[in-house]
Amino acid sequence: MLELLILYILNKYDCTIYKIQKLIEEMFFIFSCPSLGAINPALKRLENLGCVEFTSFMSEGGKLSKTYKITPFGLKYLKETVSLFDFKNQAYMLNNAKVCISISDVLDSEQKEKFNFIVQNRLKILKTDIENKLNNPYILYTKTQKDILGATIVEIDEILKFLN
Repeated sequence: MLELLILYILNKYDCTIYKIQKLIEEMFFIFSCPSLGAINPALKRLENLGCVEFTSFMSEGGKLSKTYKITPFGLKYLKETVSLFDFKNQAYMLNNAKVCISISDVLDSEQKEKFNFIVQNRLKILKTDIENKLNNPYILYTKTQKDILGATIVEIDEILKFLN
């Protein structure tokens, strides 16, 4: 997911690693707050894939710095990865869906339509699974657990309304 956020940022701005970190914290603080130690290897992976490139320069303090930018392949990779994102892991599905929805403005209309269809179906499956588990008399949830699961169903319904 971090790679998608980096590509999304670089699609809008050419940035140093520090600026990438700051923008992710500002724009996606509720979903991700990566350290430079996480961003640097992600940038290396993206560079090895051909998704990003950089130019080096000397900063005012005399340190060698890099400004990263997205490549045309990187933009294509971002769009394809978002539009076909795999939402199978239920533990992260809701958070990942919110992140992908929030960066889906990079998609063209056909990709967005396909993306919305996938997300809606995955969220409906998750909602049904939660409802089935809540109605299973053999699962002994506490009141708090039931309330949290119920709130998750409401959250899923709100996202589904948003996508329609």
